[in-house]
Amino acid sequence: MCVGKWFCSLAKSIGGCTPKVYPTDYNVYSTTFAAVRDDLKALGLVCMDDNLPDVNFYYTDSADWKKIIPYLTYSAEYYAESERKDCDDYSKKASADASFYLGLNVIQAWGTMPDGYHAFNLVKTDTGYMVFEPNAGWECAGELLELDNKYEWKADKWKS
Repeated sequence: MCVGKWFCSLAKSIGGCTPKVYPTDYNVYSTTFAAVRDDLKALGLVCMDDNLPDVNFYYTDSADWKKIIPYLTYSAEYYAESERKDCDDYSKKASADASFYLGLNVIQAWGTMPDGYHAFNLVKTDTGYMVFEPNAGWECAGELLELDNKYEWKADKWKS
């Protein structure tokens, strides 16, 4: 077993790893989930579930997201197989970890990219909405991307 996997195994046995960024390390803003739903609808994104999970939606500015997103980007070694553990699972994990560890909302998004249909994440910033890829196996992983980006990743639908 390599040392990295040994440390990971040890960390999991004592409760797992948490991001090295803390809620006091970044600015936090809030709006309502209803306002986010309306914003995304105006951008042409379809909400996959009309039930909003909470009243409030918490986010940070793009400078702070750029510091946080590397901690919401996971090794490609966990990609097991299509449908069983794939892109939507990475998206779900990033969304859950952001909420659980950081108290911020990260949206799960589905859409198109040059290789076909794909799931990734969407965040609200101080200047609008941006996307990121949580699977480190992709070229743009860990980057905060504009909705209209050079990688041609386009979100079509979302859920929280």
